[in-house]
Amino acid sequence: MMTILNPGKNLKKAALALSIACVYSHDVVAAALEEVVVTAQRRAESVQDTPVAITGLADDALDKLGFESANDISAQVPNMQVSGPYGEVQPIFAIRGVSMSDYSSNQASPIGVYVDEAYLGAVFTHGTSFFDVERLEVLRGPQGTLYGKNTTGGAINVITKTPMINDPLQGKIKAGIGNFGMRNLEGAVGNTLIEDKLAARLAFKIKENDGVQENKGVGDDRGLLDFSAARLALNWQITDDLNAVFKYTHATNRGNMKVPIAEGRTDVRGIEGLVLTHPYETNGFIDYTGYDRSTRGLGFHDVEDNTGKRNRNDFDMDLFIATLNYESDYYSITSVTSYYDTQLDKFTNDDGSPTRLLEIDWYTASESFSQDIRFASNFDGNFQIIGGLYYGLEELEMHNIYELFGDLLDPRAAIAKPDLAGQAPFVLDFGAVDQRQNTEKESLAAYTQMRWDVTANLGVDLGLRYTQDTNRQTYINVSRVGLDGAPRGTFVPGNTTGYDQAFVPVFLPPVLSGNPDDILSFLANPLPYLNNLTQYGLPGFTEGPYTLDSGPKLESTEREWTGKLGVDYRLSNEWMVYASYSMGYRAGAFNSGIYYESRPLDTAYANPEYIDAYEVGFKADLLDNSLRINAAAFYYEYTDQQFINVVGISNFLENAGASEILGVEAEIWWRASERLTLQLGVGLLETEYTELELRDTSTLADLDDTVELSGNELISAPPLNVSVSADYDLYVGETGYLSLNVNANYQDEQWFSAYNDAVGYDQGREEAYTIYNARLGWYSNDGRYQIALWGKNITDEEYKTYSINLQASFGLDYYMTGDPMMYGIEASYNF
Repeated sequence: MMTILNPGKNLKKAALALSIACVYSHDVVAAALEEVVVTAQRRAESVQDTPVAITGLADDALDKLGFESANDISAQVPNMQVSGPYGEVQPIFAIRGVSMSDYSSNQASPIGVYVDEAYLGAVFTHGTSFFDVERLEVLRGPQGTLYGKNTTGGAINVITKTPMINDPLQGKIKAGIGNFGMRNLEGAVGNTLIEDKLAARLAFKIKENDGVQENKGVGDDRGLLDFSAARLALNWQITDDLNAVFKYTHATNRGNMKVPIAEGRTDVRGIEGLVLTHPYETNGFIDYTGYDRSTRGLGFHDVEDNTGKRNRNDFDMDLFIATLNYESDYYSITSVTSYYDTQLDKFTNDDGSPTRLLEIDWYTASESFSQDIRFASNFDGNFQIIGGLYYGLEELEMHNIYELFGDLLDPRAAIAKPDLAGQAPFVLDFGAVDQRQNTEKESLAAYTQMRWDVTANLGVDLGLRYTQDTNRQTYINVSRVGLDGAPRGTFVPGNTTGYDQAFVPVFLPPVLSGNPDDILSFLANPLPYLNNLTQYGLPGFTEGPYTLDSGPKLESTEREWTGKLGVDYRLSNEWMVYASYSMGYRAGAFNSGIYYESRPLDTAYANPEYIDAYEVGFKADLLDNSLRINAAAFYYEYTDQQFINVVGISNFLENAGASEILGVEAEIWWRASERLTLQLGVGLLETEYTELELRDTSTLADLDDTVELSGNELISAPPLNVSVSADYDLYVGETGYLSLNVNANYQDEQWFSAYNDAVGYDQGREEAYTIYNARLGWYSNDGRYQIALWGKNITDEEYKTYSINLQASFGLDYYMTGDPMMYGIEASYNF
């Protein structure tokens, strides 16, 4: 069983947050909270009548909170984090400690993202439909018996606006400007085209800035955004019983990529004065080219990027969703058909410096089709049922070029790390790794959820799902080319050495390290060193002749039963309690990282992951519906969690043997007066890997050296997170009112790697931080117009959102940073 590390400490923090948020008001409570209607259980119902942990936000709340992209979602959702290896481009969601650390763009997230009920598998599409939004729903916990695609961590539902038939001409226009050259324009117009039959709506969004990182190197500032999107929606009442909604979205981005902060970790203290490969000063720690960011006088958001116009972020997506709904008196039949074609072509400077140590040209294309058809009853009795069939097919093409060691290594790095000296001859003119992989993901499922209202107050839900997932690797090739693209050799297929590395290094005797312990160990037992000399043959590249032929074509099929059992009881009109058990499942996946030897299925493929989730909770509307409290406690048994582990210049999709998650969360809304509304979200987590052993990446030469990591905390799982929001109407007049929203989000310290502080990973974390946001707006009473001043991260907090340990092969740690203080003014007009 998991050991509770320090619950007292976290409970004190939560109590402090509650006391700050629940400010005493002398005003008499004069208004009730608004009801939030969601469709999370495939029926329109109040959040308070839904016996699951769910956060629902309508469009007006999204506006007041300043939600602009998928990265904003976690600001008001307990136990949810958003990180990303590339800033906003590819968000990585974590809910209740269930996450993925994979920076590859062709892996599916354990958090399902749906737009108008259509599942989006490609992670780089998750932020592109966030405009003209009607409602946002975040479900926490495994999903599958009500959704087309099963997920282990939860689901994010983005419901965009649909034109209503027989509504008159209406629309909106919103424009804004801000710092960093920010320009934002969005709008929509809808109208009934044929009375009682057809309505249409056209929406668009354009958002640009000049870059949020000042580039003191070559080219434009970085983190530049050039996003545009448009959506056409048609609502067609075919017959009295049959309705169809068609939505087509096209989105593009032509910005560039953020550059990471890269901190040199190679310790050269005492040998700083030796001849340098590059004329960079150092405070004692460098990357392998001798660069030390700490001596360059750079601010937290300053970078020295040498890639010029090669740095890019070219994204395109076409998304089509067709929803047909047949309604009878006793049941409905719904069909959701979706198709998207998308691609991401980006170039990143992953060494974060003006040297050419590690730069990557990424390309991923995804073409996906899904069909979900379900039956939902509307019987007169106490029994209801939802049942559905789902089919999904996604084809992914990946082509990445890793440009390595374009500049010479600093000799001091080889002195500091003797293992590196044995690799130096092969990195002097390494060139680039040209990686190509095509995969197919096919999913078939049948699911149902049944509801018995045993009495007027007692209800039972039973869900069951059968899933068949087939993953195919239809093409794989890993080759070496020059920096000019000239072919040099092929690893997969072609490497016949039995050594899964780009080259067999020169194994230098440990005595050269000068470390007395190494010398004594070698003298006592030289056999391991002698084995290294003979095991893999002579030093040299492991590639064979250059070819674009495919390595092994592999296939895996999984068949799984999952389900849910839930019970809820309404103690009164104000109180509901519930308990549930659910099983979550996430399909296996092919490793999309680099490896240099053809692999069989058992090492080229990560196993499926599973969660057994136990949850109890309550929902209450109190004080004449002016106080709302929703809370839950949960316990997860997590098996075979998938995550990326970086080893040298390779990355491997791994499975953690087992882990446990224990948590509590609460959401509180209080309409303290007619003018003041307060909101609080609190999440507490205790997480632990109970079975985990990974490669010791601090030793370059020994491929079999491992480290035991049981007891470590899970990735992106801060022990405490708190969100606070306050809405106060400063002035109320005859024509309008002046309203202030202030909100904050606190994230406790968290790890970005399963290693935590082992074997050199102690810097792969982020300390606790708080982000404060504010919005001051004038709103007309008739809802026609508004003008607002807004600010995000108004205290200019400096914080990291993602980290990769690249010490073994590049001598650095990679960090992605959160945005600096952003502010602006916007105005909107509704007609």
